Amino acid sequence: MVTSPKEAAHRAPKKYVPVSRTAVTVTLATAAAGSVALLPTANADPNENVNDVKAQVDKLHEQAEQASEAYNDASARLNDLQHKVDQLQARITAEQNSLNGARSSLGGLAAAQYEGGGVDTTLQLMLMQSPDSYLQQATMLSRITDDKMATMRNAAELQRQLNQDKTTASDGLAELAKTRNLMAQQKADIDAKEKAAKDLLGRLTAAQRLQYNRMVATTSVPAATVKNLPVPTDARAAIAVAFAKAQLGKPYVWGASGPNAYDCSGLTMAAWAKAGVKMEHGSRAQYADFPKVSRSQLQPGDLVLYYSDMHHVGIYVGNNTIIHAANPSSPIEYASVDLMPIAGYVRP
Repeated sequence: MVTSPKEAAHRAPKKYVPVSRTAVTVTLATAAAGSVALLPTANADPNENVNDVKAQVDKLHEQAEQASEAYNDASARLNDLQHKVDQLQARITAEQNSLNGARSSLGGLAAAQYEGGGVDTTLQLMLMQSPDSYLQQATMLSRITDDKMATMRNAAELQRQLNQDKTTASDGLAELAKTRNLMAQQKADIDAKEKAAKDLLGRLTAAQRLQYNRMVATTSVPAATVKNLPVPTDARAAIAVAFAKAQLGKPYVWGASGPNAYDCSGLTMAAWAKAGVKMEHGSRAQYADFPKVSRSQLQPGDLVLYYSDMHHVGIYVGNNTIIHAANPSSPIEYASVDLMPIAGYVRP
């Protein structure tokens, strides 16, 4: 089973545009529904077509990465929800204390009246009922004083806000539980896809695996291209690119953001964090958060998003080349910028 270190990364407290999070539930549920697709069932076949195996492995890796990026989206949403619920719960505590104080003030009025010969019937009613219910009746009574009315209005408003926040907090807790369940389904889906890919590769004979490795090597970037990569002119981009280069050869692990392993958006997030730029751990969030650029404007350090749902991202390093965390079968590596269908470009 593939496991994720989920190494902690700071989340941006700024400008996130929830392009993908509004559809996280649908994305997770849809991906989970396909978790048994393409699982190998046949025994090892020495005559198996390696091209077919590679196509199946590539598809499984792509499906796993789709699930992984949806998981990253859900993880970010979970953190946001937890933060909001924590804030609500702190506010509820403060509101309850304020309401208790307001009720104490009303009790003080009652005590003073009792010592003076008896408690006003309107105040008795106030102490027996909820502030809001009493206020509706008290406004029709002429004997209530302005000061007493102000005290009761304050208590009634505190009670209303407290009830509203309790309801909102309850809804938030339910959403948290739902998101955690969906993430558990998503994790199982990722593990199943990666196990299926590993099992497929395990069926190959030594000669077939050598052929497979040669096929994978044909997509590598020529050494001359790498040798002549340009030096980024932007200081921050130079730091991000240098960081990405230093990660070459490290493994892909879904959900990881360093320092020993990365997934695709974990690598780009860590690279730009080194340059002082915070971004979300999710390819779609990274696209949503930063200015878009065209292919003709592409500069080293820019992010390149792939596939129509933007479930993969790499960092451009010049000479039509990216560095990316591809999948568990490959280390972090150079690749042609056009190796996969491009969906867009952004500049952090």
